[in-house]
Amino acid sequence: MPSLSATMPALPELTLPDLPLLTGLATPLWLVRAEDGGVVWLNRTARKLLDPDAVGGTLRLTPAGPAPTAATERAVTIRGADGEALSLTVRIGPVPGCDFVLVEAPANLAARQEVARLNEQLVALSYAYPDLRFELRRDGSILDFAAGSPADLGIPAQRFLNGRIQEVLPEAAAGPLVEALERVSAGAATANPTASVVIRLPVNGATGGEAGGEDDAVFQVRLVALSDDGDRILCILRNITGRARAEQRAERAHRLLLDAIDSIGEGFVLYDAEDRLVLFNRRYRDLKISNPDLAQPGTPFESLLHDGMRRGLYRIPPERAEDWIARRLYLHRHGGPPMEVQLADGRWLRIEERRTRDGGTVGLRTDITDLKARALELAAANRRKSDYVNHLSHELRTPLTAVMGFAEILRDQLLGPPGSPRYGEAAAQIVAAGDYMLELINNLLDLARIEAGRLELHEEDCPPALIVDATLSMMAARAERSGVALSARLPADLPVLWADPSLVRQMLTNLVGNALKFTDPGGHVTVSAERDAAGGLILAVADDGRGMPPERIPQALTAFAQIHDPTRDRMTATQHGSGLGLPLTAALVELHGGGIAVDSAPGRGTTVRLRFPPERVRR
Repeated sequence: MPSLSATMPALPELTLPDLPLLTGLATPLWLVRAEDGGVVWLNRTARKLLDPDAVGGTLRLTPAGPAPTAATERAVTIRGADGEALSLTVRIGPVPGCDFVLVEAPANLAARQEVARLNEQLVALSYAYPDLRFELRRDGSILDFAAGSPADLGIPAQRFLNGRIQEVLPEAAAGPLVEALERVSAGAATANPTASVVIRLPVNGATGGEAGGEDDAVFQVRLVALSDDGDRILCILRNITGRARAEQRAERAHRLLLDAIDSIGEGFVLYDAEDRLVLFNRRYRDLKISNPDLAQPGTPFESLLHDGMRRGLYRIPPERAEDWIARRLYLHRHGGPPMEVQLADGRWLRIEERRTRDGGTVGLRTDITDLKARALELAAANRRKSDYVNHLSHELRTPLTAVMGFAEILRDQLLGPPGSPRYGEAAAQIVAAGDYMLELINNLLDLARIEAGRLELHEEDCPPALIVDATLSMMAARAERSGVALSARLPADLPVLWADPSLVRQMLTNLVGNALKFTDPGGHVTVSAERDAAGGLILAVADDGRGMPPERIPQALTAFAQIHDPTRDRMTATQHGSGLGLPLTAALVELHGGGIAVDSAPGRGTTVRLRFPPERVRR
């Protein structure tokens, strides 16, 4: 800082009555000789600025020259012996009656000097700070460089000497830094112009590597203007690689967690300790159990619940709505066993909720509609099986009782001498009952083998006409006993089937037997065959018997089902059968790749069609 000598030059005898008034002004003032610029007087503010108590030479102002005739501004330098020069713009005016010049410095000069002093301290401190420091010009030229750990940059320190920052750093890092540098330079006239930016430097920066890898060093850059004109800027780089990588790991873990939650097959939803919605996954959204406009983070659970009730989302009777909401809120806030609720569209949801450590609630929503439907089907199947077991036990006991009874008659000769013709009738009853039980057991075994996938087809060419003739011949006696006419209607050019002939005959036998069973005396049963539009072959059995309602057809095709009316159909066990004929026939034709169709109506008879696919039809 400029300084005065220990002994000031003597002030000439001047008539300056205003000097005592000027001494206390806040504006620095000098009185200077015009011929050589020597300072002969300073006011109190100027003495503080120029440190007049320091040891030094005579203080002079240059350039010197004649006193101006009027006040004017001039760029000058004030310097003391062995002191630093101070350049400033001052206002110079003449002193009336003598060859002296009155010099007035800007009023804020002291403040500017204090700022300069603080900047110098800041620069000095930056050398001792562990962060990397650059002093730059506005064009990026590096005036100074200090680094506690130069190796952090991955670039040799000598490259920063007498260079430009945009030429030393990789382009990806230099670009943002230069933009921040320009912003600070442009705003240097404002108070405390600063800028902050994050850059990445490759670990192989010394070999010209490009930034962008996971192993990059990450720096937070802060720029501060050191001069009012914005031409000197302090640039501090703080290595935040550890923090950045920790944040990256946390962000990666967060994304992974969100992806995992989104992949859960059940609807997932999370509420915070204030019972406000935090997040939910895609499955929860797909279940459409919340209004999309309302289901936003921050929405209270109770609001969502009441909204769902207002929209008629839940299949809850109106009179039970309040009690259901109260119970639902209690389970949500206190936990409890899973609950099931049916939605208005028929779907069933299973709701499970657990409390988190911080008092929040995590919930799962599972669509159990299919499970409910299967449970109902299983319950119905179990009921049918139970009914069938009861029926089957009766079906078996009845003929078995007959067998045992007639066998006892034969054993004990209760009908007279052994030659009595009545013993032949008893034996015939035993044979009929045995045949019925054998058919029943065979049908059960066939169904079991089909369901287990163990029934093998023994395929060969099957002329349908021969199979139909064989079936009608076998069923003719039964038709005659029933008083029902039995006939066939087959075209002459009927193709050959590739199938298991014994199973095809079994199918026709089952259908003809059913038709005879439910056709009154005087009725008619017809077996026919025809080609369909797709090239397949249809074998049909039609009767003009009692028929059945269309809604009972699925029941007739179900195993263990009985559709006859006991109050109307007064038949013995051997007459009404086991109820396995149609289901077994359907399974056998499906085993051949075909299908079954049943048309029936009360009083109009029944027609059953077996369709064999085109690939089983041969010319």
